Amino acid sequence: MLPKIDVSALNLIKSEIDVSLTQIEGALSAFVEDNSNNGTLGDCAEAMEQVWGALRLINVHGASELSELMFALLRQINELQENTPERYFSALGNGMMVMNRYLEYVQIKAVSLPQLLLPSINECRKALGLPELGEGFFLDVPYLPAPPALMPLDLDSSRELQLAHRIRHMYQIGLLNLLRDQAEPVHYRLMGRALERAAQICAGNAQSLLWWVGQAVMEALSGGVELTDGRKRLLAQLEQQLRLLTLPGGSSQPVDTSVLANALAIVGLGESGEHVLEVQSAFELGASCIPQSQLRLQHDSMFGPGGSVIKTVAAVLKDEIAHIKDVLDIIARGSQQEEESYETVADEITKASQTLIMLSLNDVAGAMRRQADVVRHWQDVPAEGELNVLVDILLQADNAVAALDKEMTPGSQTVVNNARISIHQLDEARSMLVAESRAGMSLVKRAILSYIESQGDTLHLANVPATLQSTSGGLSFLMAERGAGILRSCAAFIDRLVNTKQMAPMSVIETFADAIACVDYYLESLEVNKPVSDNVFDIGEESVAELGFPVLNRQAA
Repeated sequence: MLPKIDVSALNLIKSEIDVSLTQIEGALSAFVEDNSNNGTLGDCAEAMEQVWGALRLINVHGASELSELMFALLRQINELQENTPERYFSALGNGMMVMNRYLEYVQIKAVSLPQLLLPSINECRKALGLPELGEGFFLDVPYLPAPPALMPLDLDSSRELQLAHRIRHMYQIGLLNLLRDQAEPVHYRLMGRALERAAQICAGNAQSLLWWVGQAVMEALSGGVELTDGRKRLLAQLEQQLRLLTLPGGSSQPVDTSVLANALAIVGLGESGEHVLEVQSAFELGASCIPQSQLRLQHDSMFGPGGSVIKTVAAVLKDEIAHIKDVLDIIARGSQQEEESYETVADEITKASQTLIMLSLNDVAGAMRRQADVVRHWQDVPAEGELNVLVDILLQADNAVAALDKEMTPGSQTVVNNARISIHQLDEARSMLVAESRAGMSLVKRAILSYIESQGDTLHLANVPATLQSTSGGLSFLMAERGAGILRSCAAFIDRLVNTKQMAPMSVIETFADAIACVDYYLESLEVNKPVSDNVFDIGEESVAELGFPVLNRQAA
């Protein structure tokens, strides 16, 4: 399961970050082409500092660390001017490209995978002469569990040190083959056995936790987790930890937490194995790690076609499918068609299927190609059943494109349970519902203003309860039950206010306005496709409770 996050804050500032990054890219390009164009380098550093501050404020892990490093690079470039090393520009250019992709990925997917940024972060750190970060840097380990209970070895200190030397030598034999890229399953088993024996030496001490995790690392690597250069360095660090066991008192040394975190990051990539699953469960790695296969898919998704490209292709494909539907509509009405017209329709269907393949919608593309062959052989007006089959396939293609488009739209929430319903039509209906709901909220606000201006004439409030009730129904359709509950409570409050025939105190009206404003703010965020968290309803629920009409079955925030 991917670690989900709330992206409502990112939705608010993403466009400003994009503008800043574009300006920085333009200024750097001008400076690279002509070193005399250095007037805006200082502004670039300030703009990146603002980006860093914004990302740090909204806790976009990974992106904030990368922007901090790019800020440091820009300051160095501003100081060195024409003497700037080429590696600075290379690291900065790659970092900005990856930053753009990652922020778009986070905004659309609403997930946090800062490990996707580690290669770019380490490239920037290398350019600045800083040590690279390990894979476990972003790992969130809530606590250190106790290792499995082991029976301590009944050995005196001298025999324990002899055993530690033997264990280290056993580990080194396997490690040497891994460093030479000659790894075989037997080498992982040998190293795993060495770590198992090390855990026995350290039984009852903190070090045994590291060796238990180390066994899971060997199992994960032998099970298919890629052996990269960084992971080879980790295996070498484990060997250095084994060296401590060969020293007097080495088994009682504290755990090196950085080595442990990097080892856990590798275990988190594993998908099978007894030790792997035990360690993943004990450290609750599922909250911040995903299997290697899923990580690769997310990497490909992040570096695949951008949202703007997908949306452009989807819009063109939507127009092509709509044109085919128009032609079929003419056929269904009984208009005579020449054989060449059917050939043209078949060609258009084939063309649309090729575009679907480019979007990796292979199943529906295959169905479209088969239907193109059927249409190509039509001579007379086709039977109703044949037309219905083709229309169903076109609807599938239309929905597949719409679903892909929605994946690139932050906050899209349309759920389709019936394949015969057009997603486009549902989206239009949803947009109209949001617009109507906002119009209802505007009516309520105007009525309240008129009530205040007339010094408490309740005639202005006569239609407000009905408007609030109908708008609450719209929010229920939008799956915003908390907002709907707030509006129902507001309607009950207005009913009581109308019956009292007295002007409500301004403090009470202000409290009512707070409840209305939070719902309208939520609806506005849906209207502009920048949805905010439903935590905004906390304000409304507290407000109506203060008015004496608490929301029934209030959800915990």
